[in-house]
Amino acid sequence: MTAILPGMQTDIELNHASKGRRIVIDTKFTRILTSSNFRKEVLKSGYLYQMYSYLRTQEQRSDPPSIMAEGILLHPQAGGVVSETMVVQGHPISVRTIDLAAEAVDFEKALSRLSDMAS
Repeated sequence: MTAILPGMQTDIELNHASKGRRIVIDTKFTRILTSSNFRKEVLKSGYLYQMYSYLRTQEQRSDPPSIMAEGILLHPQAGGVVSETMVVQGHPISVRTIDLAAEAVDFEKALSRLSDMAS
């Protein structure tokens, strides 16, 4: 089974040892929203399942930050902003967009605000 299972590798993992905080960031270079039969805009469920799976399967009692790790799904977007957070079984999961066409100063500010998410 191990030979055919997909790997679970994060794009970015931020650890703040003194605060016991871990933030897992998964980036995608596609639109964050899609459409469905019932709604014009809806999050892509596969991305949510991927983040949830990563956070839950990495929990270890010997690694306290893993028990409350936070996840961010980060997508580029031109126009419009998505910035939402939910908590799923103790893990805050945020969905965020960032404007890659923004001025450098604004882009840097947006990146630095990522770690201020949720808790």
